[in-house]
Amino acid sequence: MARPEQTEKATPKRQGEARQRGQIPRSPDVAGSLIFLTIIIALHLTFVPTFQLAEHSFAVAIQTANGRVPVNIRSTWGLFARSFAAYVALMGVAFGGAVVIAIVANLLQFGFLFAPKKIQPKFGVLNPIPGLKRMFFSVQALVQLGKQLAKITVVFVIVFMQLHDQIPTFYSLAHASPYDLVMSVEGMAYGIGIRFGVLFFVVGMADYFYERYRLAQSLKMTKTEVKDEHRQQEGNPEMRQAVKQRQRASARKRMMAAVPRATVVVTNPTHFAVALEWDEITMDAPVLTAKGADLMARRIRELAREHNVPIMENPPLARALYDKVELDSPVPPNLYAAVAQVIAFIYKLKNRTIA
Repeated sequence: MARPEQTEKATPKRQGEARQRGQIPRSPDVAGSLIFLTIIIALHLTFVPTFQLAEHSFAVAIQTANGRVPVNIRSTWGLFARSFAAYVALMGVAFGGAVVIAIVANLLQFGFLFAPKKIQPKFGVLNPIPGLKRMFFSVQALVQLGKQLAKITVVFVIVFMQLHDQIPTFYSLAHASPYDLVMSVEGMAYGIGIRFGVLFFVVGMADYFYERYRLAQSLKMTKTEVKDEHRQQEGNPEMRQAVKQRQRASARKRMMAAVPRATVVVTNPTHFAVALEWDEITMDAPVLTAKGADLMARRIRELAREHNVPIMENPPLARALYDKVELDSPVPPNLYAAVAQVIAFIYKLKNRTIA
């Protein structure tokens, strides 16, 4: 179980590592109950036709052997073997279905899993002291003991109730034919088996959810462990911050280098500045090559003046371009008209026209 300081849910990484070690929520009772129910139902559905086939085969064997084979223990066992060959197919169907159900039941619990670490030899298991402690002095051992006692109690109660209800039937079987006797006993066994299998399955599902809860508790982490894992996955925070600073510095440098090539700089006039570049031959729409606020905006205006780039005050357009257009991205269609007016005015000052 989790220690008091382990208050955080296990991260996907920790859960994945536990799965690789073979730590999975699993209840053998789920698969066991489904296997048991499969065998019981298969035997019940095929019992009558198989019994009739065996009876017919035995009768044919007796008639065929009449007068030809000496009657002794060996020949009699041979006749029984031939007549009961039909039951081999019955058992094959029942146990074949049980194998399929066992595989499906385990896949539904934990999916496909190959955990080599689970089968690696461990030197610690050679020491009997920890094993004895786990066997007799652990909560898990008490839980397992409780489950086994519960299953034994359930079996006893089911068998007792079923047999108690069938007491009148037992009296009537005293004068029944062998066929009726076999059918009655098979029906009683089927009724007991179905009740036991269903209750066994319910116990198994409860055990499975308990195992899921127990595993989740055992994998819980402390806040420090979560932070350490996050730091390992994301890298050192100081290093990430340094990388981001270098990236921002490089972006600013590229942005400032693009200002001298701009067609126009649109300002707020003091808080925002946006540089637009337009080439009617190579571009489908004007591209925002630089933008900044406050000190950055002032630096963009200074560079624009130094390189004779036209500066035009248009506060609504400057703010819209700054908020909605990413760096090195074209102007969106809803701002075409406003930008076209600005560029047309600039071209008019330069005695040019927009293509």
